[in-house]
Amino acid sequence: MGVGTSFALRPAVPMGHVTGVPHVCALGVARELGARVRWPHEVVTASGEPLVSVDARAGYDDEGVFVRCDLAWDAERGFDAAVLERAASEAVGAWAQGVAEGRAAAGPLAPVLSDYFDALLGTGEQVEVLRGDRVIGEGTLVAVDVWGRATVRLANGTQELEVAPEQARLRYV
Repeated sequence: MGVGTSFALRPAVPMGHVTGVPHVCALGVARELGARVRWPHEVVTASGEPLVSVDARAGYDDEGVFVRCDLAWDAERGFDAAVLERAASEAVGAWAQGVAEGRAAAGPLAPVLSDYFDALLGTGEQVEVLRGDRVIGEGTLVAVDVWGRATVRLANGTQELEVAPEQARLRYV
């Protein structure tokens, strides 16, 4: 990923819900581009080709909680950084409103989970679960929960592995 934009958001949400921000940013960018989301928060084409990488880091300063959002893409894509930043910011603003209205009692993604599933590419596909470069499981991506954790039904068909974005990544096979 060669170019991008970085911006700060201050969503008025409880600190425990800040983990939803990168998912919501990806959802907003995917809507803007008419694209899809691949778990946890990568914007891709309908065939799974990477378009925009989304990363977010939370912090706290004298003004309170903030989230630094980074969007990155290949230079030849020619995306307008301001347009993608606006799409991500508006999505986070609408989501924060949903959180404020109590629609996130179950978890941070509850207000947008239906939209996230609609945009999610890869459900039902075969994946490897990687921690670092080591494969710790193989199976089928079956779900994402309100906390943004992916559920993979292991190849043996009787066990499921739940992983958070900070614990592992998925490689589609």
